[in-house]
Amino acid sequence: MVSRKKAKGKARKAKKEEDKDAHDDSSAAAAQQRQREQEQEGALEAQLQMQRLLIDSPPSPCQHGFDPFPEGDVRCRVVRLYLETFNSGVGIKDRNKIDAILKAMDAVDKKYPEVLYDSSKMKHILSYFLSGGTDHILNGRDGAARTTVAVIIMFEEFIAFSVQKTQAVLHLQKLMEMLIADDHTLVSFFRKRITCSCLDKKHKEVKSIKKMGYCNNEKCPLPDGKVERSKMLYCTRCRYAYYCSRDCQETHWSDHREVCKKKAEENAKFEQEMRIRDQNSM
Repeated sequence: MVSRKKAKGKARKAKKEEDKDAHDDSSAAAAQQRQREQEQEGALEAQLQMQRLLIDSPPSPCQHGFDPFPEGDVRCRVVRLYLETFNSGVGIKDRNKIDAILKAMDAVDKKYPEVLYDSSKMKHILSYFLSGGTDHILNGRDGAARTTVAVIIMFEEFIAFSVQKTQAVLHLQKLMEMLIADDHTLVSFFRKRITCSCLDKKHKEVKSIKKMGYCNNEKCPLPDGKVERSKMLYCTRCRYAYYCSRDCQETHWSDHREVCKKKAEENAKFEQEMRIRDQNSM
């Protein structure tokens, strides 16, 4: 028979465990709520950052080579559609941003294909995003600048692949790399493309930073999968995937195999078409 003293002790112990479980459940719920709030705040901030690029934003002293669109011009409507579509799908995670970029590109392609295939109009639209991204850097909004770079690269990749037909595939790897780009890579990207010297001072501040790349192996042991770009390896078969080491390349092979085969076939077909085109032009 259990004594009254022991029974009380067990009861107190059970109560403590019950209180601890309740506290743990409460803490876990609170942590989940905080995470949800942070994700919502992050998504909202990403949208606000991109909204700062809207056409009716207050002009900065220097437009960095961008000439305002003519009033009512189709280029203005293209940019607005792109940003509205992007903002409706963007999230806090980088992969969500890539999905939003692809979705926005698809929306423009469906409604304004004649603009996407017009080199002059696209050059003007790119100068608009370059101007906005440069302003982001100058005002300390590096996160927005990185997103803007990814947008620009998507346009450049589309033009090279679909319009100029100078490459066999879309290199979406570049988008992910720019979303996590170091300051040196970020500033250099804009500085090489704008017509003014507004980023010269900033470039001097960051040029000592090592340029980093992104390992394609999602299980890469390096922090964020980042590796010094000059030390990266690439798949010689498809020339599409990049890695920090031979180990990561081998680890990723089971996931990469089918993509590698497809990209290699696309490269071979493209190179054959280019040879035939060159022969016909002689």
